[in-house]
Amino acid sequence: MSTTATSTTSTTKQIDVVGMHCSACVSKVENALVSTPGVSKASVNLVLNRATVVGTTTDEALKLAVERAGYEVADITSDDVASPRKDPMKIQRESARYWLSNLLIAAPFAALVMIATMVPGIHIAEDVLFILTLPVLWAGRSFYVGAINATRHATATMDTLVAIGTASALLYSLVLMYTPWLHELGSVHHGAYLDTTSTIITLVLFGKWLEARARLGTAGDLTSLLRRRIPTARVKRNDQVVEVNAEALVTNDIVLVRPGETIPADGVITSGSTAVDEQLLTGESLPVSKSIGDTVIGGSVNQHGAIEMRTTAVGADTVLSRIIRAVERAQEGKANVQRLADRVSAVFVPIVLLIALVTGLIWFFAAPDGQGIPFAFNTAIAVLVIACPCALGLATPTAIVVGGGLGARNGILYGSAEALENLATVTDVVLDKTGTITTGQPSITSRYLSPNSKYDADTVWSAVAASEQQSEHPLARALEHAGAILPEHRVNNVQTIPGKGIVAKFDTLTVRVGTEDLMSDALLLVPQDIATHAATMRARAETTVFVGISGQVVAVLGLSDPPRPESADAVKSLHDQGLTTHMLTGDNAETAKAIAAMVGIEHITAHVRPEQKATYIESLQSQGSIVAMVGDGINDAPALATATVGVAMSSGTDIAQAVADVQLIRNSLASLPTAIRISRATMHTIRQNLFLAFIYNVLAIPLAAGALFPFTGWMLSPMIAAAAMAMSSVTVVTNSLRLRSS
Repeated sequence: MSTTATSTTSTTKQIDVVGMHCSACVSKVENALVSTPGVSKASVNLVLNRATVVGTTTDEALKLAVERAGYEVADITSDDVASPRKDPMKIQRESARYWLSNLLIAAPFAALVMIATMVPGIHIAEDVLFILTLPVLWAGRSFYVGAINATRHATATMDTLVAIGTASALLYSLVLMYTPWLHELGSVHHGAYLDTTSTIITLVLFGKWLEARARLGTAGDLTSLLRRRIPTARVKRNDQVVEVNAEALVTNDIVLVRPGETIPADGVITSGSTAVDEQLLTGESLPVSKSIGDTVIGGSVNQHGAIEMRTTAVGADTVLSRIIRAVERAQEGKANVQRLADRVSAVFVPIVLLIALVTGLIWFFAAPDGQGIPFAFNTAIAVLVIACPCALGLATPTAIVVGGGLGARNGILYGSAEALENLATVTDVVLDKTGTITTGQPSITSRYLSPNSKYDADTVWSAVAASEQQSEHPLARALEHAGAILPEHRVNNVQTIPGKGIVAKFDTLTVRVGTEDLMSDALLLVPQDIATHAATMRARAETTVFVGISGQVVAVLGLSDPPRPESADAVKSLHDQGLTTHMLTGDNAETAKAIAAMVGIEHITAHVRPEQKATYIESLQSQGSIVAMVGDGINDAPALATATVGVAMSSGTDIAQAVADVQLIRNSLASLPTAIRISRATMHTIRQNLFLAFIYNVLAIPLAAGALFPFTGWMLSPMIAAAAMAMSSVTVVTNSLRLRSS
């Protein structure tokens, strides 16, 4: 386990916690971590048995906080280092094996006790029955240890309910065994409540095993990604090929990859050609042909030819690592609806203890003659056991884990559980044009140089190309090809005007390349001949870019950036889901209308500067709309941050991806309707799970308390209560797993 000194820099850490069983455990660990000095935020996930902590505290302080809450720490890792993550399926397998091994110990002995106490004609001495119960108690020791730890910290959990119920039955059985005269207070069968104790423990163990088995399925998608990481790589160093740990790779290493091997890092092919299977990462089912100069993604599989590649990103910086972390963040996070469930669970167990006590007292006095003690014990124990809040604790995180994994399989990364939750509530989708609705790969399709220009074509187009080399705008890539850059000229003092263009010095000339507004700001008038050609370009849905040199508008270029092939279908799908669509662009109105007509966008706003995009979203929100913003550029960052949910295309800038809540790694607008559908399906499943969990307790507790006995003479046995409690958790997890087929 790594240790770090306290610093003023906030970091995010993951803590693998051992011993959590229910949402009350989650609340305990979360409260302990939040109260630790230096911790600004903590979130605990029951499915992953993991806490995510943001703050400046040390690993030792976090470990101590978890231990003081009564739990153990298996590992602590940080987001800021490339530390290997433990396979979540391995965690669940270990959990399943633990519960199964204890179940196999308890089951045969519990069966013997049950048969001996319930089957007529079989008589085993009570001392022997007690001895047969001891292995069952040993198998269920974790419940008692957990209850003791909870009591030491003045809290109560699921373990508390199971431990009090079974321990009470055991102690009363011992009292009856060694004080036979107490039998006169009520009719108790041979062996008293030893069968209750052993059967409840066995059924709870059985339920925990079933739950762990069911939870195995929730971790499958993240595990598939983790398994794409390979332990070693073959690298050329000092003219020799050596095998090194993949974690030891550095950028610019020359790596050899044979057919059938997994590519260990991101890079560029320097020798050979092949076809690469990128399906797990990009969703493309067909292998992609690759040759010298092409990029390859770590985690994809080299199918045919042997290649050499130069690494461009290794360790935590690879696409695969970023995908894994995004999936983990979504699964580790906590939706707002889960916080409500956790708050309920925090007070639920003490209330159940009180209900069980009151139930026992009522039946002690209200039971039929001679049945006071048996009725009191049966009802109180049944209430304790059936009310365990396991299902409540699993209702939300299981659905979040499955939904996040389903998103990853479809090329969608939800940055947090809140993002997954919020996307389901979106009413309006605002789309940037360039690089989102369109391909983002514009090309110059027409140009016009005024015959009245003081400067020749070579100078004008060279000035445009040289200036645009300094820009990050998507159009800059096209404008770089406006002309050959003349070697005797130099560009400096480049200034980017957001939403308008750039101003630069081309030797002694002041060059402006951008919108008509950029020209107007410098008090430059567009000559009539250039304006006429610009109007013609716009009519062809071309984006117009004006060129001004030292006080004169001399040229206009028309750039064509066609809609993505999937844009029209994606917009239709958004409309089919009941969403309102908007397009924002800094482009001119004529081009914007033409593109919007091609794809079916409803609302169009052109000539928008970056800060105005954020203002537009705020205006929608002020009208009650819940807004998702989709973009890819630096100029989209303010809007992405302002929206309820920011969605970034994978081809977007690092800044856009950093502020976005959701990333579409297939770089396809078709992923957006899918992302919303998955989000809605996940939230629908969470609501189903919470309903099942709450209604279970609302109905089960009165039944266990004997509410039907006065009317039907029927009383719920503690053993049936234990079985029902176990199945409630399995039902919730199984319902979440249905998401995988949606």
